[in-house]
Amino acid sequence: MGKRREPRVQARLQVRIAGIDASGRALLQIVPTRNISRQGALLAGIQGEVKLGETIAITYKNSKARFLVTWVGEAGTERAGQIGVQSVDPEKCIWDTTTLPPMAADMYTAPPPPKVQMGS
Repeated sequence: MGKRREPRVQARLQVRIAGIDASGRALLQIVPTRNISRQGALLAGIQGEVKLGETIAITYKNSKARFLVTWVGEAGTERAGQIGVQSVDPEKCIWDTTTLPPMAADMYTAPPPPKVQMGS
């Protein structure tokens, strides 16, 4: 069982994010989601560095909520520019809830870490 609190659904939605980047500068971008859940999302295409634990505002259509950055893709990897976010207000869901699965236990299992091969 993974660390996710709820199931996710693949969704490419255009959202506006606003906050402060790791350099202390204003962050205002329109980026796509990769997947969403009732309380969170995986965002891609982030320009600049966002710190873990930072709070950002996300606007989707006419709905806006604050989210905590809970995961940041490592620079120099295929996950660079991605962040995972969790809603600060669990009662508020900004997504179209008709596209989301009902609340249930998440069955996600993290893939095993890559094996490191030692040279001779």
